Amino acid sequence: MEREYALEQFQEAVKGRLEEYRDRIGEHLLKYGAYLEELVKTAMNRLGEEMRKEKKEYVCYLYLSFLKTDLIERRYRLYLHGLDIRWYLDEEPAEVYVDTEDLLEPLDQLWEELIEESRNYGGAVNKYDIQGLIFDELRVIDGTISQILRWRLRDWEEKMIFDEVVRTPYWMLKWGEYRDQTEILVKADRTAKEASAWKKELKKALHKPETLIFGYWYQGTYKESCAAKLDMRFTVFEECRLKNMTFQSCNLEGSRFPKSSLENLSFENCNLKGADFTGCTLKDISFAGADLEEAIFPRDIIPFLGLEPEQFQVIRLKAPKSEPSNGRKEEKA
Repeated sequence: MEREYALEQFQEAVKGRLEEYRDRIGEHLLKYGAYLEELVKTAMNRLGEEMRKEKKEYVCYLYLSFLKTDLIERRYRLYLHGLDIRWYLDEEPAEVYVDTEDLLEPLDQLWEELIEESRNYGGAVNKYDIQGLIFDELRVIDGTISQILRWRLRDWEEKMIFDEVVRTPYWMLKWGEYRDQTEILVKADRTAKEASAWKKELKKALHKPETLIFGYWYQGTYKESCAAKLDMRFTVFEECRLKNMTFQSCNLEGSRFPKSSLENLSFENCNLKGADFTGCTLKDISFAGADLEEAIFPRDIIPFLGLEPEQFQVIRLKAPKSEPSNGRKEEKA
């Protein structure tokens, strides 16, 4: 059988299986959300041990991934390595592996089905053709896991995820092989930033829309500014003072404001899905027209926010630490 023709027939024959796999892999990984979080914590604990053994002082770039060299052998384990300020020029990165057990069971099952189907083509379809299809599906897995962990690791400090790893004030965790496509999961930059830096980044964002994504603002005072239609997903304002500011139709999905003071702010028509307002003080804040789905607020401040009934129905409430929560950290409003 001519190879080109056989490969076309094979790809057509497995199209339905691939579509069925894609329909269930996302749901499968969502069910393993807590397990993925635990894998990350285990990996970080092991990395901390490895750093102590190697006498590595610190890391500031952390990468999690499934290595393709492992997948070729159908070995499913998580690879974590940490690099210092030299980044990829670090000649002695700390490295650890964590077995993922049946996390990728649907992928392994798909692999078996593809091998079985390839036997119908008299050797014209080889293992490299199958590997190519599997690697294509890995991109979907990487994207889904990144999305899951990005949300689950937001409260990393409270969960003590990285406590065993010595990090610099500026550090980040990414998913993916660092010389290939990667996605940010967590980013921190605990260096104080002046108001001039905030204004400079606002101007830059007008020409480079990705400028403010995963921005980290620490111990700064920011006043009298307007941000309109900017992408500020997963931005953090920590120990900051924000006053007399307008965020107009901005994408602030997943943003956080720990230990910050917010006064006379407008979030009119902003996307605040999953935003976390616990641990901050709020005074004279407008959420008119804002999407607050799954946004988290301290329970005791709700009467003073002036939320619309539709907004109140989709937010989450969090009890103060001193208040008993009946074993539940968060509850629907």
